[in-house]
Amino acid sequence: MGNPQFQDLLIQANRLSMLHGTAPLMSLQRSRVIPTEYQLTPVVMGLDMPAVRLLLADDVGLGKTIEAGLITSELLARNRAERILIVTPANLRDQWREAFEHFFHIDAQITDRRNRRAMEKEVPPGTSVWEYYSKHIVSIDYAKQAHIHNQIRSQDWDMVIIDEAHQAARPHTASAGQAPSKLRWEFAKAITEDATHALLLTATPHNGYTDSFASLLRMVNSDIVAGDAHNPSINQELAKRHVVQRRRKDVEEWFGDDNENPFPERDQATVDVTPTEYEKTAYDAVRDYGDTLVEAAKEAENRNVAQWTVVHFLKRALSSPEALRRSLENRQDKLDERLEELDDDGVSEGENAGVSEELAKANALDSDPGEDYSEAELGERVERVVSGDRAAIEMELDALEETLAAADKVTPTRDSKLQKLLDQTLPARFNSGGTIIFTKYIDTLEYLEEGIEEFLEENHPDVELYTLHGKLNTAERDERFEQFADADRGVLVSTDVISEGMNLQYAANQVIHYELPWNPNRLEQRNGRVDRYGQKRDKVFIRTMVVDDPMDRTVLTKLIKKAQEIRSQYGFSPPYLGDDEGIMQLLDADDLQTVMPQQTLGDFSDGKSTDEQESAFDQEVLERIEDESFYDHSEVDLKEVQERQKETQELLGGPDALENFVKSGLDLFGCVFEPKVDGTYEIRVTSDELRGQDIQEAYERVTFNPKRAAEDADIEMLDIAHPLVQRLIESVKEVALTSDDRYGRTAMRGTEVVDETVALYTWKVRYFAHTGDNPTVMEELLQTALPLYGDGALSADELNRLREAEATAANRTEQEWKRDLENAIDHEDKEHVITRRADDRREQIEEERSRMREKLEDAGYGKSMGGIDNLSVASKDLLTVGLYYPYQ
Repeated sequence: MGNPQFQDLLIQANRLSMLHGTAPLMSLQRSRVIPTEYQLTPVVMGLDMPAVRLLLADDVGLGKTIEAGLITSELLARNRAERILIVTPANLRDQWREAFEHFFHIDAQITDRRNRRAMEKEVPPGTSVWEYYSKHIVSIDYAKQAHIHNQIRSQDWDMVIIDEAHQAARPHTASAGQAPSKLRWEFAKAITEDATHALLLTATPHNGYTDSFASLLRMVNSDIVAGDAHNPSINQELAKRHVVQRRRKDVEEWFGDDNENPFPERDQATVDVTPTEYEKTAYDAVRDYGDTLVEAAKEAENRNVAQWTVVHFLKRALSSPEALRRSLENRQDKLDERLEELDDDGVSEGENAGVSEELAKANALDSDPGEDYSEAELGERVERVVSGDRAAIEMELDALEETLAAADKVTPTRDSKLQKLLDQTLPARFNSGGTIIFTKYIDTLEYLEEGIEEFLEENHPDVELYTLHGKLNTAERDERFEQFADADRGVLVSTDVISEGMNLQYAANQVIHYELPWNPNRLEQRNGRVDRYGQKRDKVFIRTMVVDDPMDRTVLTKLIKKAQEIRSQYGFSPPYLGDDEGIMQLLDADDLQTVMPQQTLGDFSDGKSTDEQESAFDQEVLERIEDESFYDHSEVDLKEVQERQKETQELLGGPDALENFVKSGLDLFGCVFEPKVDGTYEIRVTSDELRGQDIQEAYERVTFNPKRAAEDADIEMLDIAHPLVQRLIESVKEVALTSDDRYGRTAMRGTEVVDETVALYTWKVRYFAHTGDNPTVMEELLQTALPLYGDGALSADELNRLREAEATAANRTEQEWKRDLENAIDHEDKEHVITRRADDRREQIEEERSRMREKLEDAGYGKSMGGIDNLSVASKDLLTVGLYYPYQ
């Protein structure tokens, strides 16, 4: 006779490992996220589709990455997907890798030119890296290259995720004769057609042009769009089934009056900085130097790159004097080096340092730098683009010396922005929570680190200072962030390397932008990291430092403030966010002359007159976006999502089922599981049966509460997908089936809820859904109970009472229980009862799926849904037998 405790563990281990097919929401049990109902809406919508094809277009800060991860986790757990391709801008690849690993235990490879060589060393001869690894993250600009495009498409992909999908939309064409570059769109269109499941993520799906927006809708379902590519019509009713698009105010209204607003109040303002005369002289010197630089490039037909280089120097000057100095020194070193390389005749063909006009422009506009360089690397390369002959280079060196001399005079005490930060802006934040200071440039970060550290030591010694930047590896960044999050009073100076896995909303509620990006999307993405669901404080504070200089003033009034006005009036982000061309269209000739004094009208024109171009701020464009979008729409209401959450918990055995399983399992394996005073647990893995490569010998602080883990980075979250839990599940299943003293397939116990001996049977039941040549297999546990020497099976209520009853000692002789166990196994009604129970369950599943099929047929899916509600019972295997004796 087996062990009752191990029988319970064996049943629960199987229930946890088989939680797929009929279970509503498995991703909640396999991740460390704390999703709200609104984030589960796309999960529920997706699971009701034969193939998950969605455009996730929620606003910034609502958690589209989390929504995509939940859907991916669901599909993996249900064996509906294995091979996954994530396509994203190059600068977001690390964030996706870290978010999927941190939140969902999904290990995806970043595949690019740099990593391919190391990856290929791990691949068997004759095997492609695309084939060997099942989950890849690639940049859109890497994937669009013809040879990479073909390599990727040579593989079968179950699922493709495209982040910032607006960048892969078909470029707008006013007529069939226009032919803009569309390599990104061609790849995205092809790969979404190839894949079974497709998720497109963007906060700005509509750029103001119906044809571009329609191209994204075509990727999720080609039947949504009719007509020519440049003059499409959209089937709004069908599109609703594929689009999840909520503004922040929509979500706030969805929670309603009965719930607290899940978002904090935002206190946002600019901090005006009046430059000193030393700074003004330095800015003027940069502009004068720019004239010399552009003139030299004009002779080398490299004028546009040179103009963007001047913008780069001006932005560095407005960031900090140290950033400007290091840039000028980098440029000076390159010019000196170039002079030494010149032939005796002084002729130079110039050097572009691998920087095209497109890259130089992206660097200036704070856009995605693409596949080959990080932002810091690209900035350094822009500074090393050389044009002109010996005379031109020598002339530029003279001008550069004067500029560098002016920059050297801007000492920290003469740096108006630094002094404003230290005297007013930063101290004002010390009483309201953690503060993050964002800067684009690591040179400025190091400059701020020195200045703030000295200031804190003298005036606020109890405030801790930390920095994060791209030179740190992932482990170092995580460690520093944890230190900042744990600090009672902390300041974090960071570039944009902070990943999704770092829960900023639990660590800080204040953001200071030390310089003004040209792309408002960058500001909003930073703000959205603290101004989001889960923020512990009622209010977040956003401060943006703006220098009283023509460049900052123009960008502030033309881009930033106008974007805020549109968001306030319409509730959505303006369509130009993240779009280089859109940003340039918003700056008229006078604006361009202000921020780029070296440019001439037409230098950056696409050939269309200003009158022909629609502005992203035109009322007609904004109304078109509003009319063709899907705000205020949700196919899944709050009640249905809550019902599915409840059903999932019931299938698991209640909210504490996993915790109870881990506690009991570790105890029966002789491991240490001790509560700590802070509500966490300490685990010591002392059993050889549980040890393994991914299993630590000790876990100092663990929790089963995802909210607690999110709030404290030092606490480890145990969920179903955690390696220790997975190992425990498999070890229990193995030991309970083979060990003499911990056998679990049979057990006996006493109970007060029966007055005769009862046998409780646990069965593994498999169903086939006849959906085509390859039926879908579902598996679950069913239980039945029979009086051993009486008539009729126990009812569902009687069975529940039996399972929940407190167990006592059975007090039976070996002769008695052996006889009873043999009779239980040979019971003549056993097979009949499980056959009837499995058939009833089959009918229940068929009814649920029939309702789902009818709903999807209304949405245009009739042809693809055949057979999902045509089930048969494939097998019924007896897992355990438990004998329940009346209490004596």
